[in-house]
Amino acid sequence: MSDLEIFQNGTSLHPDNAGEPVYQIGKKNAEGGYDVVVFDGMSKKEAEARLAEMQPKPPKAKPVEKPAVKPVAKPAVKPAAKKKQASKPAPKKQVSKPAPKKAKAKKKPSRKR
Repeated sequence: MSDLEIFQNGTSLHPDNAGEPVYQIGKKNAEGGYDVVVFDGMSKKEAEARLAEMQPKPPKAKPVEKPAVKPVAKPAVKPAAKKKQASKPAPKKQVSKPAPKKAKAKKKPSRKR
């Protein structure tokens, strides 16, 4: 309905406001005339207010989200190396000795018969 416009369509014949222009709302056609949409005869202020009500309202713009600001990377500062204090060397792990081999059992002499 964005093609709608206000146009004057004659003058008022009412005794209180005789001779004042009467406005209506419509669309302009190919012949140069108007196709009336609102037939009520109105004053110019009334017609403008009614036309404003009929016009589609523009959609509300969504607030644009700002991109997240990334903190500026600070150069990595390594802490000063601490001096190692002289400490006792770690104790060596004790390696277990292999278990002694079991002596093989000797075969008993067999009895011959």
